[in-house]
Amino acid sequence: MQNFAFFHRNCRNYYYISHFIEKFCNKFYSTKTSIADMQVNSRTYEDAIKCLNTLQTNAAVLKDIRASGGLLNEKSLPEFREFCRVIGYDPSDFNRLNVIHITGTKGKGSTSAFVESILRHYKQDENITKVRTGLYTSPHLTTVRERIRLNGNKLSEEKFTKYFFECWDKLDSNKKEDNNSQSAMPNYFRFLTLMAFHVFMNENVDVAIMEVGVGGEYDSTNIIEKPIVCGVASLGIDHVTTLGDTIEAIAWHKGGIFKRNVPAITVEQPISAFETLKKRAIDINAPFIPINSLDEEILDGIKLGLAGKHQFTNASLAIELCRIWLEKQKSVKLSEKIPKEFIPGLVRVYWPGRAQVLKLSQYPSISWYFDGAHTLESAQACIEWFKNSVLEKDYDPVKRILVFNCTNNRNGSEILKQITSTKPFIKFDHAIFCPNVTFITNQFKLDLQSNSMIIDEKLTSQNNLSESWNQLNSSVEDNHETHVFSSIEESVKWIVEYHRQTNREIQVLVTGSLHLVGGVMAVLNIDV
Repeated sequence: MQNFAFFHRNCRNYYYISHFIEKFCNKFYSTKTSIADMQVNSRTYEDAIKCLNTLQTNAAVLKDIRASGGLLNEKSLPEFREFCRVIGYDPSDFNRLNVIHITGTKGKGSTSAFVESILRHYKQDENITKVRTGLYTSPHLTTVRERIRLNGNKLSEEKFTKYFFECWDKLDSNKKEDNNSQSAMPNYFRFLTLMAFHVFMNENVDVAIMEVGVGGEYDSTNIIEKPIVCGVASLGIDHVTTLGDTIEAIAWHKGGIFKRNVPAITVEQPISAFETLKKRAIDINAPFIPINSLDEEILDGIKLGLAGKHQFTNASLAIELCRIWLEKQKSVKLSEKIPKEFIPGLVRVYWPGRAQVLKLSQYPSISWYFDGAHTLESAQACIEWFKNSVLEKDYDPVKRILVFNCTNNRNGSEILKQITSTKPFIKFDHAIFCPNVTFITNQFKLDLQSNSMIIDEKLTSQNNLSESWNQLNSSVEDNHETHVFSSIEESVKWIVEYHRQTNREIQVLVTGSLHLVGGVMAVLNIDV
C-alpha cells in the first residue's frame, strides 16, 4: 500500500505533463490540418481520420511520460468538463443517457458487449419498446467507427464525419479565440469520448454503455455524474506506469468510477483488490454488490456467443448490470440467475477479435484464431481457449502457427511463457513476430495509424521475443521455426505461401495485442 500511496500523492505532480501533451498535440494539429478549413460539406471520413490522428501523442513524448511515472492527474476531469462545455454540454446533461459504466483490467470490453446485446435483444412482451443502445469501447480493430456503436452497429462513415466535425469545429474555434492552455485540443481518446457523448445525446439512446479507457478515477469517461449502475470486471496488473504497480493501487483507480447511492457491482477479485474496491464504495455510500461467476451447470446448455470459460465471469457481471438497469429504468424485476429474456442477447453477442475463430473462403484450409490477450491472466485464458478449440477437432496432419507481438512495454517473454506452459502442451510449428505496422511499405491503414510507435528497423523487440520463444521451446523434440518480419502484411503473406507450398490444414493463433489482431484482420480484408 506504500507504493499506492506514493503514486496517489504524486499524481498531482504530473499536471504539467498532461498540459504538455495537449500543447504538443495542439501544435502538431495546427500545422497538419488545413483539411479542417475546407467547406464543411466537402469534408470526408478520410479527412476526419486524418484530423483525429493528429491528436495522437507522439512516440518520443509518450516515452518521456512513461519514464516520468505517469500521465493521469487530478486536473484531467476539470479539463474534460471544459471541453464538454465548449461543444455545448454540461456534464450533468449526460445523466439522461442512463449510463452503465464498466471498468476492469480484463473482460471489461466483453462485459460491455454482453450488456449491450442483452439490452438490445431484451423484450418482455409485445408492448415493450425495444431498448435503443449506445456502446463506447476501445481500442478498435480495423476502423475507428467501431468504438461508437448504435444498436450494435458501428457508426456509418457519414454519421462519423458529421458528428466528428461538429465537435472538431467548436473546439477549433474556441482554441483560436483563446490561446490559453485550457483551450488546447483534447488528445485522441479524450476527443473520441467527447464525440461518443455527443453522438449518444443526438441519437437519443435509452442507455449508453461506457467502457473505461484506462483506470477509472481520472479517465475521461468518469465525467459521468449519475450513472445507473457501475461494474468492475476482473482485475490484474497492467498499465503500471499510469495506475501503479500493485493490485491495490490499480483497484483504487478502478473504484474511482463508483458514485454515491449507485450500485457498484464486482466479480470475484484478489483479496486485497476486493477490499480496496469495497472501501472505495463504503467511503461514498455506494451499495457494494459482489457476485459469483456462472458455471456450466447454471448455464444448463446455454451457449454464450463469446467463446472461452473466462466469458462465464463477464456474462455474470453483464447479467447483474442489466438486471439492475431494467429494475431502475423499466420497473422490471427479474429474479432468475439467468432471466430467460436475457438468453437471446447472451447467445447472439458479437465481439470480434476476442476468442474468435474465422475461416475465409479464399483460404479454406486455414483457421484463424484471434484473441487480443495482452496480460498474463488474459494470455492464460487465451491459450486455454485455443487448446480446447483445437483439441476437440481431429486435424491430421495439421500445422500450427503463432503470430505474436506485445506493446506498451508489457513483458512479452512472460506472456510467451504462459502460452508454452499449458497442459497438455500445444506445439506450434512456426512462430512469427512482427511489429504492428500494417503494410510492407512501413505504412498503416489510416484508421490504424499510430504516432505512439517508433519504427525500429532493427526489429529489436521482435528479435528478443523470437529468442525468448526459442529458449522456451528448447526442450521440444520436434522441429520448430521462428520468423521475424517487419510488417503484418509480410507475415500474412508468408502464412499464405506456406499453406500453398505444404497444402496442409493450418491453425493460426494471432495474439498478444488487439492492435496486432486488428492489423491482421485489415490485411485479410475482414469486416468487423
